[in-house]
Amino acid sequence: MNKYEVSTSRSGQFLATFFATIGSFGLGTVLSWPAPTLPQLSAQSCSGSCEGLLILSVEQQSWVAALLNFGAFTAGPLAGLLMPRYGKKRTMAILSLPIFIGWLCLIFASNVEMLYVGRFLTGFSGAFSMLAPGYIAEICEVEIRGSLASFMQVMTMMGLLFTYTVGTFLPWRQLSAVCSVVPIVVVICLSFIPRSPSFLLSIGMKEDAKSALLFFRGKDSNVTKELIEIESSVDNREQKNALNIYGILKSKTYLKPLCISLVLMLLQQFSGIKVISSYIVQIFQNAGTKFDANICSIVVGVIQVTGTSISVLVVDKFGRRRLLILSEMFISIAFCMLGTFFYIQESHSPCPALDTCQDQFVTAETVDNLAWLPLASIVTFAVAYSMGMGPLPWVLNAELFSKEAKDHSSSLCASFNWLCSFMVVKFSPSLENLIGASGSYLSFAALAACGTFLIVISVPETKGKTEEEIQQGFNKGKSLDTEAGLSKDYDKEELCTDLIKPLIKEKQIEIK
Repeated sequence: MNKYEVSTSRSGQFLATFFATIGSFGLGTVLSWPAPTLPQLSAQSCSGSCEGLLILSVEQQSWVAALLNFGAFTAGPLAGLLMPRYGKKRTMAILSLPIFIGWLCLIFASNVEMLYVGRFLTGFSGAFSMLAPGYIAEICEVEIRGSLASFMQVMTMMGLLFTYTVGTFLPWRQLSAVCSVVPIVVVICLSFIPRSPSFLLSIGMKEDAKSALLFFRGKDSNVTKELIEIESSVDNREQKNALNIYGILKSKTYLKPLCISLVLMLLQQFSGIKVISSYIVQIFQNAGTKFDANICSIVVGVIQVTGTSISVLVVDKFGRRRLLILSEMFISIAFCMLGTFFYIQESHSPCPALDTCQDQFVTAETVDNLAWLPLASIVTFAVAYSMGMGPLPWVLNAELFSKEAKDHSSSLCASFNWLCSFMVVKFSPSLENLIGASGSYLSFAALAACGTFLIVISVPETKGKTEEEIQQGFNKGKSLDTEAGLSKDYDKEELCTDLIKPLIKEKQIEIK
């Protein structure tokens, strides 16, 4: 009898996707933890004396917000070492231990150093952004691969929304205690799903691989043909041997998808998402908006969950490339709106008396009338990011690489992603102090505009393609068609053959 029985053909894939992405929910809680917490740790939170309270300077707050990225940066190579030996599923379970210890450090923190350690260790949850889509890509059918791999971002956004909401009502220590439950749930849930068939075959466990495939395809499915195909793919990979980083960098076949994924990781983090998620409450407070800052953050969280959920439904219909282009374009528009508001706010000078403001084009009343613009711009950003730049770089990070290069390439891209994230979160406050909030947000707008162009010229479409078909495109030096997923560049020989064949047929008809 099958060890993991599931009655319908795709329910096993859906269940495994949900359980595998609970860690991504935990990542969302880690990312958004500073938003409700840092205002409580600032000097402004003291109504009277701050004696006996844990109060952080602006510099310390920036380190607390940014250190999770160092943890995620460290977790990438660590996951790369663990995956070949234990598989992606067990690697996720192993990394849950330091994450839990990190939450304990935050709960019982008596000084800023404990906060630093806690944020570093909880940052290990960043590895789930690579591990969950990678595991899902190995277990699911091609037709639903993009949708299920994108679900990681839905769970991350739900984690953000959860923290924004609970953090509005709970003190930061109690919020940390609630969030510490997530890594425990991860370990429990992962025990109910099997490791991927391809990994099990790679370590010689053929019967377990068949059992796992029946779990994912349904107990009554005929998986013999697919099992043979997976086994053949694993054998080919073993013949080629797993590549190290040097081997990947010196081969154009492996270097091109690596560069594409690195560009997408760079664009994702320099889209400004970590600035929004880490400092959203302060952004609304600095804007002087009429709306409650915490309520605004909850609204944005709801929008992000909704937008990412829509992306999951449409990614296999409209394709990755088109959604990425639209996403970057609207991110640029959103930051133009936000930068414009802060420019107007910074430009107007207070009037000592009402009659002296008659000749001013921008007055305090103008700024007050535009108080809705920060919320509108961040909602626009949330929708745009959730539809494309949020989930799809991680989906492509799981799809672009061949099996022999996947572990090292995907780990390198994940670490690079979190290094970029650290730079953005740590230095954004300094940049804002240097050139103002308007200059900072308009810089993000310019980067997103450049990103749109880069995606247009460099990112291929992988919709509906198997791993072998994707690699075939890179091996032959062909670009992948942006719409139908077909190769659109021909070798000269193939092109001549395709042009001559119809002419030969016509001549044969005439002769007859």
